[in-house]
Amino acid sequence: MKTATAKIMLSKAKSRIKILLAVLALAFSCKPESGDPTGGETHFLTRCDASPKSCGDRLTCVCGVCTLPCAERAACEALPAAQCVPSSAGCATNIPTTPGVCEVSCVGDADCAVVSPSHRCQQGVCRAGALASGGAGGSSDVTSGGVAGSGAVTDGGAGACASGTVPANQVLIIGDSFFATTHQITAYLEGLARDAGAVSVGERYRDRSNLLANALALGGNGIADQYTSGASEAGVKVVIMDGGGADALLGSCDSANASCAVVTAAAAAAQALFAKMATDNVEQVVFAFYPDPGDANVKARIDALRPLIQSACENAPLPCHWLDLRTVFAGHYPEYVQADQLNPTDTGARASAQAIWSTMQQYCVAQ
Repeated sequence: MKTATAKIMLSKAKSRIKILLAVLALAFSCKPESGDPTGGETHFLTRCDASPKSCGDRLTCVCGVCTLPCAERAACEALPAAQCVPSSAGCATNIPTTPGVCEVSCVGDADCAVVSPSHRCQQGVCRAGALASGGAGGSSDVTSGGVAGSGAVTDGGAGACASGTVPANQVLIIGDSFFATTHQITAYLEGLARDAGAVSVGERYRDRSNLLANALALGGNGIADQYTSGASEAGVKVVIMDGGGADALLGSCDSANASCAVVTAAAAAAQALFAKMATDNVEQVVFAFYPDPGDANVKARIDALRPLIQSACENAPLPCHWLDLRTVFAGHYPEYVQADQLNPTDTGARASAQAIWSTMQQYCVAQ
């Protein structure tokens, strides 16, 4: 009797095991496949060349980056976290009805995980793929209002940089209220450098940006004076700066174009300052130029000034790395810009610092 009962119990146990195995098999067979984080567009925001298939069948290689031309945000909805941002004259899509490109903004690498694990935050936008090789002299990191990182970029990434060659106190920050209103850009920049091991605990960059006397030319060359004062205190190997905003804000023009005296004077002052830095053996400059101001008249003068300052930087007698912050701020103006429509909020300062630090990493500046 006991033997019969044991056989029945064993038979029931075997049946339960078979049922459990069947359920597990069904569960695994129904497990959804992991979706491609780029919605099937594996080339999205990867660097590309001019070959027809470098971006696959749907995407287009625009200024060295695989993306989609767009005229409105709806065109980018199939791509993860993408927004439609304006392209620049130098990065035109050649399609009149699609003046923009799909882009994913970021502050840190974690923001790019939505695109793919291999994408990294570079100058405020997500990118993957190898950097293009660049030449000596001045360079353009972000084209005017276009796709960040699409200009010529040196192939010296942060991993290839010699560390410890520039002490923190030989990095000088100069500029106007965009830096000086809160000095948070410098604080965040130092934090990023400290996290990367480029700045030791207790070391600081020298921030001489000022709320007063901060024009390139107007009212006495205030930014040049900031540089001269900083250089007299200690040696300067790296300058991080902005400039021209005070000239555009306080000056006036009958016509806001390249012939405006305020604009041409500011550009000439920038050229003279770069020449002085080269004479003083400054090794590199990072020039961060502003996002769009809210006032239409000031914006018109800034728009006229921007290409002249960019040209002065790119043709400077020392390496000058141009950073146009419009791409970083695109789609984020309400959260990145203060009520004055000029200067960055704390969030905007953080994004600006990240873009500057990415440029410094790409060009081995003070690593």
